[in-house]
Amino acid sequence: MDKRRVRVIVVRKWVTITLLVIVSAAMAALLYWLSGKAYATGREPFRELVVRLMQRTQPVSRNVVLASLMPVTANILFFLPWGFLLFLAIDSPSRPRSRAYLTTLIAGALFALSMELWQNFLPTRVTTVPDTAANTLGAVAGAAAGHLRKRIRIQFDY
Repeated sequence: MDKRRVRVIVVRKWVTITLLVIVSAAMAALLYWLSGKAYATGREPFRELVVRLMQRTQPVSRNVVLASLMPVTANILFFLPWGFLLFLAIDSPSRPRSRAYLTTLIAGALFALSMELWQNFLPTRVTTVPDTAANTLGAVAGAAAGHLRKRIRIQFDY
């Protein structure tokens, strides 16, 4: 095989949608399994960080910032593959790309909200508004990654 020849692997739309369904089910199962384990003390680190920064009564160390941002970062990363797959499933040359972004944003927000509402019925529930916002941001970041997949070619040296 010539080194300059690029091999293209085509993933059919039905495969993408199947992966999206599998990822959604895995997210729900993981959320159910982890429910109540994230904040065993009932504290919300991100909210505490914001309060500390606004009040300026206590110094804020780097460790406090990292510990406070970790749940937000985890929520963004949690929804990133979902947004990526949804964007790939709905993106098409006949549809404006802005519509695919908007659909991913709205669907991501609704899916995140439904997951948060579902958590309210779990006995060990832990739900917060920043979680839903971070999940939605993760879905949009996944859509951006889905968009970039056509514009970026990654080649590894060997």
